Amino acid sequence: MQYFPHLCILHKKFIKFNYKIKSKKNMKKFKFGVLAMALVSMLGFTSCLDSGDPGPQQVGGYMEVSSSFYGTTFLSDYGVTFVPTQMLTSSPTSSVAYIYGTLPEDEVVTAETKSVNINLAQDPIYLREMSPVLTSVPEKSQTVGLYEMRGCAIWGEYKYFIYSFAYLLKKGTTTETVNTARDEFRINVYYDSNETGVAKGTLKLHIRCEAKGIDTSKENWGQEYTAGYLEDVFVRMDPIISQYKANNNGEYPKRIEVEYEKSSLVYATSDPNAKLSQTISIENSYLPNMSKE
Repeated sequence: MQYFPHLCILHKKFIKFNYKIKSKKNMKKFKFGVLAMALVSMLGFTSCLDSGDPGPQQVGGYMEVSSSFYGTTFLSDYGVTFVPTQMLTSSPTSSVAYIYGTLPEDEVVTAETKSVNINLAQDPIYLREMSPVLTSVPEKSQTVGLYEMRGCAIWGEYKYFIYSFAYLLKKGTTTETVNTARDEFRINVYYDSNETGVAKGTLKLHIRCEAKGIDTSKENWGQEYTAGYLEDVFVRMDPIISQYKANNNGEYPKRIEVEYEKSSLVYATSDPNAKLSQTISIENSYLPNMSKE
């Protein structure tokens, strides 16, 4: 199918980054779990510097947004703050953004660098924030299947959970109407600390797409929703991790399972018989190291 464009995914020049700073002590690389390693590059699920080629260093990744009277800066999950050299043309709309740009030629970045200027190639792309829901998942008839799940990641020390997926908006959606169209759906993360059948040391999350303001009881309602759309969003992990630790003797998870509903149709559907449960995992080696050593 042909997807309606989403900037976070379409900038293919983002994909060739490889973080190469020699001294990595005290630096945390962006850990991620994905359907296949090929998706890691395509999605750009990394915060990194590309210093392998001649010319200005390229920078791209998901950053935490900080705004003040003095302007907007972007913090990577390995502790470097990026300061735009130019004035942004849009105000921040989120706490997490994807940025891409180059470092000024006179900038020298080492493992000890805390702040560096950046020449942004374009304004940041701000991710929508979704809700962490600390209850059991809704009934299958109350949710809408995703077209596909493309990847997920933990940012920082369990600060954010970023996930990327494709779903279906109303046909006829354009660049001018996409924000309104996507607001008809919320793609939230559910965590039920009382869920049974979960292995010890595993944090199990459920991603559910829920329609807002759409009468999904109407027969064939979803046939009006055929415009494929790719999006990256995030949730704050604090309430999820706090509840997990409270039920697991203060320990952090050793593995994360992410379950979602995948539609088997080419249009949106809430039909339980047209949705399949799928699971991807983030293994321990890709989770933040929370040990005090």
